[in-house]
Amino acid sequence: MSESTQNLDRINALRAEIAQLERAAVHELHARRDSLKKQLDDLDAEIERITGKAPRASKARSGRGGNTRVVSLQELKDLLENAADHTINVRKLKLDFGVVKGFVHAHPQTFTLGGKGPWPTVTLKK
Repeated sequence: MSESTQNLDRINALRAEIAQLERAAVHELHARRDSLKKQLDDLDAEIERITGKAPRASKARSGRGGNTRVVSLQELKDLLENAADHTINVRKLKLDFGVVKGFVHAHPQTFTLGGKGPWPTVTLKK
């Protein structure tokens, strides 16, 4: 065998070994994650047993508002159909602006984004 063939065989063997090590590492991380989830579930059960109340769910942090409501596309349409002039103020209704803005950009033929400054509005087109 020539030296270049031996080198290519060695490279391929090393690549296979790296792939195997990556799979093992991912498997280990999944096992650790599952173990931690079980520990958290056990702690939640213990908290519930002691206090008699379900533990509070951790909330994903959103922008500035914190307590904004995420609506579905159908919920947004229903809100707009029932609103005066088919327009709502996103901030007054405490809707998640990122979600609403995503719907407006995904469906420009259905919605219009308006308002001035920090008071965004969304309108249902007829």
